[in-house]
Amino acid sequence: MPRTALAALLALLALTICSPPAQAAGFEGPGVAPAVTRAVDVLNAQDDAPCVLEGRLVEKLPRRKHRYLFEDRSGQVVVEIENAVFGQSTVTPKDKIRLQGHVDWNRKRPNTVEVDSLTILGPVTDADLPPVQPRQENAPGHARHPAAR
Repeated sequence: MPRTALAALLALLALTICSPPAQAAGFEGPGVAPAVTRAVDVLNAQDDAPCVLEGRLVEKLPRRKHRYLFEDRSGQVVVEIENAVFGQSTVTPKDKIRLQGHVDWNRKRPNTVEVDSLTILGPVTDADLPPVQPRQENAPGHARHPAAR
């Protein structure tokens, strides 16, 4: 193979490898809701608002087909993940994941997220979990609280 052709092939390969990953296509501008990125924001988001969440699946909800409890630093939200989205992947509560999908609004229950894709990012760290609420020593019902005596 001539050197020029080989150099051109290598340059093309380098451009392909170094190019940024493909983004979702569509209109960006006025009238388009920004992507929801925190679990707590899903509850007040508009129907079909795009979502990109990073956190972990806490548990599968009993008697709820394809529904899971998702958690990130802001809180928890119910997500719907079809078996096809999991593909061959096995996800545990110890895995940090990225979910892409959209908000599913319902008048009778809190908003959920309908998941289109799932990516395993690695193990969950303490920084990925919600902050632990400090225990209040003088809370009502606590043995040291005057009202509890």
